[in-house]
Amino acid sequence: MKCTIVKRNLRVCNHGFTLIELLVVIAIIAILAAILFPVFAQAREKARQSSCLSNLRQLNLGLAQYTQDYDEKFPNYNWYEGCPSDGPRNPYSATWFRGIFPYVRNLQLYACPSDDRGFNSCDVWRTPPFDDPRFRNDYGYNEIVGNWGGGLSLAILRNPAETLILADCVSTWIGGYWIAANRSFLRRVAFARAWPGCGCPPADGNNYIPPEPDRFARHTGGSNLGFADGHVKWARWNNCRTVSGGGSLRYYDWEW
Repeated sequence: MKCTIVKRNLRVCNHGFTLIELLVVIAIIAILAAILFPVFAQAREKARQSSCLSNLRQLNLGLAQYTQDYDEKFPNYNWYEGCPSDGPRNPYSATWFRGIFPYVRNLQLYACPSDDRGFNSCDVWRTPPFDDPRFRNDYGYNEIVGNWGGGLSLAILRNPAETLILADCVSTWIGGYWIAANRSFLRRVAFARAWPGCGCPPADGNNYIPPEPDRFARHTGGSNLGFADGHVKWARWNNCRTVSGGGSLRYYDWEW
């Protein structure tokens, strides 16, 4: 602080901050930033999670409308029919996302705002309207339902409120985990950020859980799930498990 005498018995002082005072202020700002920035980031992710849940609800509604128009049967989705590894590909084979498009009429509903990895499916299906370069599909369909000959009838499901149909997923189908030792754990859903690669589970059941598993879950340590009765919800990654393995979800035909 510097003071100047301008008249007798009158002193004017210019107040300023000392170096220590400035350092204290900077330290307080840094501490507040360290506390608040993660809170803001979490709030943004919660908003994206809510937007994703809304997308899934609309897609599930599209499935419900499809089943009403097609004798209460779900759409087929046979990967090898359209995208075989050894044979001609069929760009117009049945896919769930094409089947429900007349009911949703919005390509943005297929995109989760917390994921930006791309189409996540076989490029042969990038036919209009899915040829839009901005289109991506971040949700997976129940493989057993998709492969059901002639379309799975809704009446077969005894527990539709527990039967998983759509979910946050590494791929456009959730998978059957046919050779996995731990089939009840729906790994592509639990770790929808893909660890490793396509998210395919190891056949021997080892290394099933990635390091820092919350980082590989799409939404704050979990995923959004859509069920055959039309409702949707968020579930933590370690709860993405079917009743065969002690979980609450039904996915395989012997669990329905």
